[in-house]
Formats: sequence, structure tokens, C-alpha cells
Amino acid sequence: MGTQDSRTINSFGRIVNFIPELAVAVTTHDTNTLQAGLLFVGVGGDVTATPSGQSTTVVFKNVPSGTFLPIYIKLVHTDTTATDMLICY
Repeated sequence: MGTQDSRTINSFGRIVNFIPELAVAVTTHDTNTLQAGLLFVGVGGDVTATPSGQSTTVVFKNVPSGTFLPIYIKLVHTDTTATDMLICY
């Protein structure tokens, strides 16, 4: 019996893997970077973050509870209103 290829390719031709192996609670901070990973939002709200591939800050508005943001994040800022977040990598 053959194996199924479970890779997902994004629009930039990069392999996207949504099956993290580790999760660590996030403490928001305006300068301390995290190990880049997918952000899980436990309780919804706005997420002010810096994606791993850029130096500018973006705001993800009204992120629902129980959501993984499908972008690698390296910094979650203190003005984030979402709570109970995990960085998964």
C-alpha cells in the first residue's frame, strides 16, 4: 500500500506544515522575539504581531477563539487583545 503525500504548497512554492511538534505559552512583549512559529489564539481578539519574514508590525483584526494564524510569527506585541495564545513550532 502506498503512502499519501500530505504536503501543502503555498503560493510562493514553499511547503507549509500545519502539524507543529511543540507549543509554548506566549507572553506579549514589544521587543523580545519568539522562536518563529504558528500562533494559536485561545480567546479571540486583535493580534498585533510581527511575521517572521518582515520587520514591520501587522494587526490581525477580530481573530476568532481557537484559531491558528496561517503565518509564522516572531513577535506578539503588548497591545494584542486576544489571550491564551501559544506559539507552535
